[in-house]
Amino acid sequence: MLEPVISHSKQDLTILIPGLNGSGLELGQLPRFLEAASHDVLIPEIPGFLFGSPASKFSSWVQELHQIIDAQKEIYSTVNLVGISMGATLATLVATQRTDISSLVLMSPVLKYDGWSVPFYRPILDFFYFLGVRNWEYSEREPFGVKNIDLRRRISEKFKTSKVSEVGAASISARHLHEAKGLMVSAKNNLQSLTCRLLIIQSVEDDACSVWSAEEILEHCKSEVRRVIWLGNSYHIVTIDNEREIVLNEVLNFVAQTSAVERHHFDPATSENRKVLKLRAGYE
Repeated sequence: MLEPVISHSKQDLTILIPGLNGSGLELGQLPRFLEAASHDVLIPEIPGFLFGSPASKFSSWVQELHQIIDAQKEIYSTVNLVGISMGATLATLVATQRTDISSLVLMSPVLKYDGWSVPFYRPILDFFYFLGVRNWEYSEREPFGVKNIDLRRRISEKFKTSKVSEVGAASISARHLHEAKGLMVSAKNNLQSLTCRLLIIQSVEDDACSVWSAEEILEHCKSEVRRVIWLGNSYHIVTIDNEREIVLNEVLNFVAQTSAVERHHFDPATSENRKVLKLRAGYE
C-alpha cells in the first residue's frame, strides 16, 4: 500500500481508487496533481480487485476499503473518496454505508456496461458463467476507453509487452466481471443512502458505459451538494484522455472546497449557506 504523504498543514486525505483489475496508472497525473496542491493522497491496495491478484468476492473489496478508511480516520478529520470506472462504483457503495465521508468524486461510474463499444455478446458471457463455464477472460480492445488516437496507439503497443497499462489490464477474468456485476447491483440499490458532497465527471461519448449510470446516481442520491461535469471530447478513462486537464482541475477544486467547508469556511455551495442567504434576502 502506498503510504500517504502527511502534511502538517492539512487535515484532509483523498483516497484514489482505480478501476477493476487496474492500477494507479489509470489515475494519470491526478495523484501528483493533488499532492502538489498540498493534499495528501492514498492509493490503497485492494486484493482481488486491483491488478496482480486473483478475483475475490466484491464484499471483500468493500470490507477492505472500510478498514482502510477506518485506519485513516484516526489520522485525518476529512476523508474524500475518488474513483474511476468500477473504482467509482466501489467508492459509491462504501459511501452509502458511512456518514463520515466528506466528499465523493465519481469519474465514469459504472452501474451497467452499456457503452457503445461493449460487444453485443457481453450479456451471453454472464449466462455462460451461470452455467459454470468460468475459465474465460474478457480482452480489452480498441478504443481502450480512450478517444485520443495517439494515446490509443501507444496503449496498443504497450499491451504487446505488458499485461497492464493506463487503461487497466489487457484482460479481465470471468470472476472479476461476475463480482463486479454484484457490486453494481448493490451500489444501485443503495443510492438513496448516499448523502455526502458529490461530484460526477462523465463523458457523453463514454464507450464503456452510457450516461445512464451518472444520471441514475444523480437522480436517486440524497446529497444536498451535487455537481456533474459533462465531457464532450473523451471516452471512458477521462483521467488520461483529451480533457484530462479539466478533470484534474475539477477534482482539485472539489477537494479544496470540501476542505474549506470542513474547516467552516464560507462556501456558497453548501445548503446551510444557501439557507442563510435566503434568510438575509427575506429581511432586505
